Amino acid sequence: MATNQPISFAQWPWHHWMALHPDAAAICCDSQIISWRQLCNDIDRVGFDSTLSNRSLVAILSENRYDTLVHMLAAWQYGFATLMLNPAFSESTRNDIFERVGIDALIAPSNESSFPSDAISSPSFVSTSSVCDSSVSSTVDYDPQRCLTLTLTSGSSGAPKAVAHSASNHLASASGLFSLMPFASSDCWLLSLPLFHISGLAIVWRWLAKGATLKIADTQGNNLMTALNGATHASLVPTQLARLVEAGKPSSLHSVLLGGAVIPQSLVDSAEQQGIGCWCGYGMTEMASTITAKRANGAFSVGSALPYRELMLSEQGEVWVKGETLSLGYMVDRQLEPPSSDWFQTKDKGSWVSGLNDLTIIGRLDNMFICGGENVQPETVERVLSRFEGVSQLFIVPLADTTWGHVPVAIVEGDIDAAAFLAWSKSQLPAYQCPKTVFSLPTDLQSGGIKISRQTLSVWLHEHVHSLGDVCESN
Repeated sequence: MATNQPISFAQWPWHHWMALHPDAAAICCDSQIISWRQLCNDIDRVGFDSTLSNRSLVAILSENRYDTLVHMLAAWQYGFATLMLNPAFSESTRNDIFERVGIDALIAPSNESSFPSDAISSPSFVSTSSVCDSSVSSTVDYDPQRCLTLTLTSGSSGAPKAVAHSASNHLASASGLFSLMPFASSDCWLLSLPLFHISGLAIVWRWLAKGATLKIADTQGNNLMTALNGATHASLVPTQLARLVEAGKPSSLHSVLLGGAVIPQSLVDSAEQQGIGCWCGYGMTEMASTITAKRANGAFSVGSALPYRELMLSEQGEVWVKGETLSLGYMVDRQLEPPSSDWFQTKDKGSWVSGLNDLTIIGRLDNMFICGGENVQPETVERVLSRFEGVSQLFIVPLADTTWGHVPVAIVEGDIDAAAFLAWSKSQLPAYQCPKTVFSLPTDLQSGGIKISRQTLSVWLHEHVHSLGDVCESN
């Protein structure tokens, strides 16, 4: 049951847990157990370039490794706000982000980093080893309201924005989830999502909030099954859960937080039969991850608002949110631009399940397109067509057409017969919502635990076909 106040600390959380139980397991990394005492020692030994101040904004090349985590925590301890950077970004993309946000330095935690010091000229490059015998910076006192993290939005409607959060925001997010999904100090959450994504950061703050164990392991592809050994909790997408159920779950795993796609009832039932409790919900970067959640039951709804969040629907059905998890604002050119109003307008269209305080997300207002004069909401079509046997994941993407304006195209992950799928779709949907063709989801676009960007899918589709005629010829 939720208390009136979120979990809070009087000092840096890792110092709190070190003082309380220094020899308890804080990290499980490559089968090695690292205590809170060792973690704090490693954090305290990190040094940074003397040109940085305790108000610096730093980007950290982000990989889910122990040295990356240590550098992130050490940066917070020195007063830096951190932007965890996707290592797949090109040099030009990185520099555009750095200039727009006002990043002072890029930190590569590993000496084996593939980015040499002359890879970028501005902002300055700071290279630190995973441990350093002396520090050239002074630490700062813990301030729960201070900006600690900068997390990039997906950039689906323009350049990605750097969303600022404090420790208080993150701890409120964790505390609210615990009111629904139990997580105790004796549990272990696998770091299955990248630290440059808000869902990955949320795992870190759940771990810090409870003083539990964080498992760090290679979760790519088939390695996920091995990585889950010893973990009690994991954040997964339905395709990962399906592979897990098929392979047989580790005995330790009992709780999974799902996101990123429609969750079939049959998958939920199979997981529950193996002893895996499944929760699903709705969240976003600006709200420090999860906003609503519920025990997964195969329905399309995403539950009600968790504690420390508020949610309402506008007259147009747009989801508006606020609360203690709402970001401090966007960081632009080293200046924090606070929210323009108390309510954050998400651009998601929602509705309430009749008679229940249970939210359904219809889709993004900016995802809707017009086919033959009719509005097509891709997410609505996807929910219907995802029921076709063999579909693991499905996306509806608009393709420009001279006659209809745009036509729906299905991009599918799974083993299906395309002709049978298209014929079945005609029995399930109005003609304007039916996909005109189907493509297999390319392997290089399958992104593990993070949902696939619709912008990325649209770019891929338009690089391969330019018109419905091209589609017909390719099939």
